[in-house]
Amino acid sequence: MKPMKKARDDIRTCHDEWVKRALSLWLGDLGSVVLDARIAGQSRRGDVLYTERRGRPARRRALGMLGDLARGEMLFEISRNPFAELDFKSCVAKLIELEAHEAREARRDRRKQSSIVRPALCAITPSMSRPYRAAMGIRRLTGGKRGLYTLLGPSWRSVIVVANELPRVRATMWLRLLGRGEVQAGAVRELAQMSVQDPLRDATLALLIAWHQSLPPPENQSEADRELTMNLDQVYERWERKTLARGRREGKAEGKAEGKAEGKAEAVLAVLAGRELTVTAAQRKQILACADSSQLDVWLRAAGTASSVKALLSAVAPSRARARRS
Repeated sequence: MKPMKKARDDIRTCHDEWVKRALSLWLGDLGSVVLDARIAGQSRRGDVLYTERRGRPARRRALGMLGDLARGEMLFEISRNPFAELDFKSCVAKLIELEAHEAREARRDRRKQSSIVRPALCAITPSMSRPYRAAMGIRRLTGGKRGLYTLLGPSWRSVIVVANELPRVRATMWLRLLGRGEVQAGAVRELAQMSVQDPLRDATLALLIAWHQSLPPPENQSEADRELTMNLDQVYERWERKTLARGRREGKAEGKAEGKAEGKAEAVLAVLAGRELTVTAAQRKQILACADSSQLDVWLRAAGTASSVKALLSAVAPSRARARRS
């Protein structure tokens, strides 16, 4: 039983990392994005804290429903499984603590309460039952599209996105990528069919491939968890064929570990390209030459929020940092 529990923990961790990297990629050009944002001391952290900074209407339109939701200051909380009662209460507690912090800052700076930017909550769940909605006081968002809900009254400033209820149109694709099962699989297929000219397409596919490579082997997964691997297999197989073909052209014979490292390095470059950050030839060479999986993970996590490629490359994995000090 222990190996199976560890596999589930690994899958949940991989899912959390994928979600945070994806949202930082998609929303980074519209504002600042903080992953694992500290909410109250060290005890409570939010998944993704987004603060709107820039207009960029073309990018917002490209993100569809996600672009419409990403306004002002918003705390994104995403769950791989349907929210339990305590899970959702924890999300609301984080929102309250964020607003209380803003009020304390305003008092300290002697600003009017009307100047406070009140944060909102966007909770994304793969599904939600009617009894759960009734018990939690969750109702359909007034004037909202299918799959959008809110908590109690407007003062709570909350939006709950139920991925399996969203209409299957391009405008909801980015949110459905954060879902599960056939909902996610359909969104992955739609993503792969997008124009190769779209910078977010390849960058998101690269993140999906990196996620696929980080999952434990199927034999260590539960039946439900294997859906993740199945949803990503088609994308991964296309990438693998492309990598092997390039390797044959370049006369390479890469092993599995080297192939995974190259996949992560290419994912880093794809995310940087998706954010339209300029990568010099020397920087590209440095990223592609890195064979340290932990270092590549650090770069991949930072790629969605780094202010520049130079800042990205200064992020060092803990093992390397300890080696430098010793």
